[in-house]
Formats: sequence, structure tokens, C-alpha cells
Amino acid sequence: MKMKKKKNQNIQGLIQKLILNAHIIYTNGIFSIKNNKLLAKQILLVLTLTFGAISVVRGEISTTVFLPDGNTPLALVDPDIPHVYKDVMVGTKLIIVVSSDTNEYWGDGYGGDGGSLAIEEAYWPYGVLSAAEPLINGSDWSGSHLPAAGTEAVVWDWEESGIDGFDLYTGSTGIEAGDWFIIDYNATNIGDCNVGFYDHRISWVEPIYYLSFSHVRTRDFNNDTIVNLADFAMFASRWLATNCTGLNWCDGTDLDIDGGVDVNDLMLFCEFWLERTQ
Repeated sequence: MKMKKKKNQNIQGLIQKLILNAHIIYTNGIFSIKNNKLLAKQILLVLTLTFGAISVVRGEISTTVFLPDGNTPLALVDPDIPHVYKDVMVGTKLIIVVSSDTNEYWGDGYGGDGGSLAIEEAYWPYGVLSAAEPLINGSDWSGSHLPAAGTEAVVWDWEESGIDGFDLYTGSTGIEAGDWFIIDYNATNIGDCNVGFYDHRISWVEPIYYLSFSHVRTRDFNNDTIVNLADFAMFASRWLATNCTGLNWCDGTDLDIDGGVDVNDLMLFCEFWLERTQ
């Protein structure tokens, strides 16, 4: 995450100085045009209403997580609790789409705000973010910014102590409301993983929220990217086995890792019937 002085902060700082100067002029009665305190008061009001509103009103930039088909949103554990998602199998690739409801500028990577998707070091064993090629000039993952993000959009990967991810910037021209960026998320190991979503207009240090994923044992026993009859046949071949131990756990069919393959494992298997991992 590139900690640069941001253009919007410079503009807002200038606005604040203008408002402050107008306030001083009004208070002290030293306005240069005929010492007109009424005019100074009017300027103060206009600056406050106009520029104050500009610095506060912003479009909403948000994320949606999709299953590997790119069309089906990943379900939430509880519809009333955002960004906490239902279990996915290890080996599943999810698609994170960053969208905006406005054509507002979102940074240029040099002096602007932009945003990031990032994973902290504690979660590195469980999930990985990746961007889409082609890689332009050795830095811009151009396949991960969409036309609505503008003609100057860039996606940069980065790593700092204890965290890594991708910076997302729109540039300043050709921006439209809609889907701006696509970043892939890969569930690599059993466990939980949080992906931070940063809006640098709000904070460069703290995410505005985390996307919370939980990874469970795969039901795609033959690794063909879909849970189907071939996997059920492998499961059935281990039915009622009682000697499941170690990392293998009866070729993965002992899904609750209690040492045997039984009806409980069958129920767990069926939860992901016909689901794809890629």
C-alpha cells in the first residue's frame, strides 16, 4: 500500500484554508474590498456550503464475492451480517469484484486515494489473492481493471511487513459507475481467512471492513473441479471404514475426521453436491 500524499487531501486542505481565511476576514472586518463585512460573510457561507459538501459527499465503493462461475454471489452466513460468508471448500477460487455507484475519481496511484484488497500475515497459510494478466510494464495487472474503471486505471501488487495485496486506482478519465476491478481469491488450506478492503479516502491503515471466509475439507476427491458422481463413488468405496487416521483420513472421505466414514460424513458431502471449485 503506497503511503503517498493524496491529491484529495491537498484540495481539502486548500478548501479549509479558504474557509478559515474567510472566517478571519469576517470576524476582523478587514475585507479588502471596501471593508465589506457583509460580503465576507456571504463568501464564508458559500465556501462552507459548496466546498464543505464536496469534501463530504462521496459515492459508495463496495465489494461483491462471486463463486467460480463469476455470476453467482457467495451466500452469507447470516443475511443481516455483511461480509461473513458461508463455508467454501479448500481449492475453491472465488472472485472479488469492486464496484462503484458513481463515476467519481478514485486515485491515480501517485497522488490520489484509491483502495486496496490485502491479507495480513496471520492468514497467509489459508488464502491467497491474485490478479489477472496481462502484466503491463512489469507492474500493472491490466486484466484486473475493467473498462468502467477508466482509461488510466491500474492494479499494482505490493507487500509490506506483515501484509500484502493489491492497490486499485481508477485514474481520472473515462470513469463510469459499475464494476471497476476483479481480484481472485484462492482458498488454499483448512481454516479461516480475512481479506481487508481499504478505501484510502477513509483510511490508509485500517480496512473499512473484512471479507471473512471459512475453508473446509474438499469434497472434490478426484480434483476435477466439480463435486459429482465420480466423487460419490470414491466416497462410497470408503463407506463404513473405521481406520481413518492421519493426514489422509481415508482419502479425505472422513470429512468430520472422527476416524470413520458414516452418515455424518455423507451429510457433509451432500452440502457441496455439484459445486465447482474453479
